[in-house]
Amino acid sequence: MLKELKEIKPGIGLGFLKFGMSRAQVKELLGEPTFIDKYSHSEAANDATESWEYDELFLSISFDEAEDWKLMMISVSSDYYELEEVSLIGLNESKLVDQLDEIDYGHVYVEDCSESDDEDNKVIEIDEKSINFWLTNGVLDEIQWSPLFINDDTIKWPK
Repeated sequence: MLKELKEIKPGIGLGFLKFGMSRAQVKELLGEPTFIDKYSHSEAANDATESWEYDELFLSISFDEAEDWKLMMISVSSDYYELEEVSLIGLNESKLVDQLDEIDYGHVYVEDCSESDDEDNKVIEIDEKSINFWLTNGVLDEIQWSPLFINDDTIKWPK
């Protein structure tokens, strides 16, 4: 793993990766992704998203066409990564919530995302920080975040 990528920076990025970077800039820093997927959430023009997976880094990033293919989302799934110098992946829900309260990250909203009774999938959202914590069977297995928004239509790009 790259030690320069260790720090999760809500609203800004991950280590030296910053929201708003182009695909070329990211490729120059991280090299070729393991896998690229391109998809759209609607039939609207300019609604495509390109997702890049870096399996060896347990890292997924995405670029949105509507934002001129700028880096818009980062997701990590390894306990290597740290938020406020604390590793969170692998924590159970109550320890995660306690940790988020301790670093005073804002209002914690928990949503059950299970699609059937035999699933246990939840997301903990902190809107003020544009960050989501995904739990499977009560254990945090993914952290996902994006740039902050000034309002519904305006992104606060990091400098």
